[in-house]
Amino acid sequence: MIADPRIGAKPGAGTLVPVSALIALATFAALQGVALVLAGGAFDYPLDDVYIHLSMAEGIAAGGYGINPGEYASASSSILYPLLLVPFAGTAVQGVLPLLWNTLSVALAGGLWGFALANSGLGARGRWTLAALVPVGFNIAGVGFTGMENSLHAVAAMATVIGLWSYLREGRIGLLLIAGTLAAPLLRLEGLALSGLVCATLALRGRVRMATALGIGIAAPVLGFMTFLLHLGLEPLPASVIAKRAMVGAGTSGITRLIATLGTNLGSLPGLILAAMTATCLALPLLAPGCRRDGRGWLLAVLGIAGLAHLLAAQIGWMNRYEHYILMAELTGLMLVTTGAGSRLAAWASGLFTALALFAAVGFWTPITLRTIWNPRAIHLQQAQMARFAKDWVKAPVAVNDIGWVAWQNPNDVLDLWGLGSLEALNARLSAGVPGWAGPLVRAHGVDLVMIYDSWLRIGKSPDWVRLGQLDMENPHGALGDMSVDFYAARPEVAQELQAKLADFAMTLPKDAVIRLDPLTGGAP
Repeated sequence: MIADPRIGAKPGAGTLVPVSALIALATFAALQGVALVLAGGAFDYPLDDVYIHLSMAEGIAAGGYGINPGEYASASSSILYPLLLVPFAGTAVQGVLPLLWNTLSVALAGGLWGFALANSGLGARGRWTLAALVPVGFNIAGVGFTGMENSLHAVAAMATVIGLWSYLREGRIGLLLIAGTLAAPLLRLEGLALSGLVCATLALRGRVRMATALGIGIAAPVLGFMTFLLHLGLEPLPASVIAKRAMVGAGTSGITRLIATLGTNLGSLPGLILAAMTATCLALPLLAPGCRRDGRGWLLAVLGIAGLAHLLAAQIGWMNRYEHYILMAELTGLMLVTTGAGSRLAAWASGLFTALALFAAVGFWTPITLRTIWNPRAIHLQQAQMARFAKDWVKAPVAVNDIGWVAWQNPNDVLDLWGLGSLEALNARLSAGVPGWAGPLVRAHGVDLVMIYDSWLRIGKSPDWVRLGQLDMENPHGALGDMSVDFYAARPEVAQELQAKLADFAMTLPKDAVIRLDPLTGGAP
């Protein structure tokens, strides 16, 4: 007999949803509050990438697709997220949208976790303990704090798992399964694995028509987006995806790249947690025959294969947001399959999940407290100041390697030398690495001011550039590409004028940001 999966099957189960959501929101609010204090009351997102999405949304609102008018670029790795940021483009209100979307997603992720607990086989003490621990320990608030699409992706993945679990137990395909399966790949392309496996499961269990319809609903937007990019003269994958892929297993392909990616992912604590949970999902159907009889084995197989796919072909890290969706999906699924467990097994599972949540908390909150919590301050003292200088002092095209804040709400073109906002620059950077490759690009785009991390683009600097100075921060904390930004004049004849503007701008910097001017001695070192 299949148990009734409705919330409320156990005394007090229904309160787990709001309680878990409130704990996630309270942790999220605490992160925002501490970051605001550390930044001296200035609000900024902890990643410049948020402002890339906002800039892309501005371009979409203006009828284009890119960060500069009339220049196409695929700087966002998400199909859907820039569209969600289109409202109020060109106003200050638009800048609040990532915060609003992530507040909603943190609440929904917490609530869905509460749903999984309410429908688990754990005892009351175990469920309440995990309602408090997992929203904190498994980084729901920390991923929402980044302001990116990853938190929404986790919600879609959790909804997919709960929907699939409901189908496998009741035979009913509900709204959660459909919405989650369709939304996940639009938020992040990594969602294709989980959504595709859901379609395969439906087909293998005889629901061929629904599997086909969902498969078309998944594939059509993604293929349409890739066709759209090709039509614009871009690569079928977003430039941000290409740039990140080049950082792991560079110069390799096929099996070699998969092995290199797996090795990199297993070298991190979240990667090890994901590997352990993935192995558990794959092993349980073999070790517990009951899982195979009532459909739970299908859910575990889907999660295990999706987890393995992420370990082999996707990334882990950068504020631990890339792996968040699959960790929460597997955690949700493992919780749900405890339904009907005996008291001894339930007690064992409760202890195991509690230990896992505590272990994960150490792995996720150590970098949050040491670095991530400082990032809004660091972004404010660095990228936000670069943006002010470009927009209010230079008022002309500039070149950078961290493009978001500088490009957002900037009426002048911004050349992205890292390549997310410029396919031309991306190809030049990822080519043979010709010394001074950035010089011709900068000249072609009419740029006089270059603001870059020397550590990122040392080989690309032109010998004609004249170093003007450096933007530093006192008491540097956070996780940025570099703690110093180097300023160059692309032409010697404009160096004196630009340095005078830089000196004037230095008088307006907030506390802890400082400009150090260089003697004007000629080309770049």
